[in-house]
Amino acid sequence: MKEETRQRLSELIVEELAEKIRGDQSLKRKLEVFTDLPVEKVADAIIKQFDYLLSSDLRELILHLIEQEVAQEKSNLALVTEPLPSTPEPIATEEPSSVEAEPVEQEEQPPTMEVTQPIVEPTLSERLVTTSIMEHFGSKELFPTEPMDIDVLSIDWLYVYGFSYAPDSSGKGIPTKKLVMKGIDQLNNIFLMDYGDIRFFVSKLKSDDHPRDKTGKPALASQKTSQYKFEHEHIINILRSEDVLVPLSCWSIIKGLDELLKAIEKNYVDALRALIDMHDATDWNVDVMAFDEHLLQLPFITEVSKERTTSRTSRHARSTGTDVRKMERLIFREKTLAQEIHNALLIHAQKNKVDYMVRLDSAIMGDWKSMLSARYTVGKEKRRVFFQDIAQLQRKYEEFQLLFSVTSPSKTFALAS
Repeated sequence: MKEETRQRLSELIVEELAEKIRGDQSLKRKLEVFTDLPVEKVADAIIKQFDYLLSSDLRELILHLIEQEVAQEKSNLALVTEPLPSTPEPIATEEPSSVEAEPVEQEEQPPTMEVTQPIVEPTLSERLVTTSIMEHFGSKELFPTEPMDIDVLSIDWLYVYGFSYAPDSSGKGIPTKKLVMKGIDQLNNIFLMDYGDIRFFVSKLKSDDHPRDKTGKPALASQKTSQYKFEHEHIINILRSEDVLVPLSCWSIIKGLDELLKAIEKNYVDALRALIDMHDATDWNVDVMAFDEHLLQLPFITEVSKERTTSRTSRHARSTGTDVRKMERLIFREKTLAQEIHNALLIHAQKNKVDYMVRLDSAIMGDWKSMLSARYTVGKEKRRVFFQDIAQLQRKYEEFQLLFSVTSPSKTFALAS
């Protein structure tokens, strides 16, 4: 097709789009929330988002959906009339007159065409908002759920883990189901709350178990920081093993369902953008950390230590020597674990870069210590298996309580209230 023809047809698409926007009453109602803002600013912001839509991977998805719709229309037409050999393909000629011939084609359609059309099918615009995203992120429930029986009150503090696309959203901001999965405090189940096309993973927090800061907000006590960080990343990796997830940072809490909904509404557009950016991400930073104090209590350390102690005269035993042997055995095991985990993740990576792997001369630490820090480039077709393997590695090394922290470089999201 000639460049001039492409330009002319693109102008016709813009004209048709403008005409449909003018007549779309539903769209006008949705724009009412912007009426207090400068009209030009609103228009510029929407145009930027529209340009972003057509510049992202969703563009190919839009083309695919249009092709499907055109094919469906042809199939429906074939049910009532034989296709005419001379019927041109949509937008296939170089003459603009082919566009003007569309009304004539509609007039020649048999009246029974309306009967054979799938009237209950969503419009293309509706499919772009729902079906396309569902194809992009998934369209089925991914975790076992139970009926929602958790009372969420305005005085309850809520812990928000992250969000994904809602496969079957109520869109009303009302908790609908609960997962068969405990939250960060190991007491309250995680429940699902859909707002628009986004699903948030939330649980209640027993605030009485935590000190308060000056504003009255529950604070994370220093002695519980390590455990809560571990539980947070553990839950995130399970949720992420089945679908694209935008995680929030540890200890993202907010008081009451109403305040949570206000924060979601305020950040909704940014959340959608973060969800698409996360879907498009291919680089993943993986940090695997160990807690030395926990590992020192495990049998692979304590049993060997007992054997060595009993084989020597206790009166002349030097505790420093035992400590050195325990430390050597601990560091050697940590290095072995780090190498095993790296080898397992390499299977899915197109590229990788190891920034750090624990060395045999590493010291014992009283907090989370890095065993492995690496970046993996994983194609979208392997991403799900990559995250499932991370969740499986969590289970495999559960005894060691290794913390797997996975982040996407330069892609973070905070639910600002």
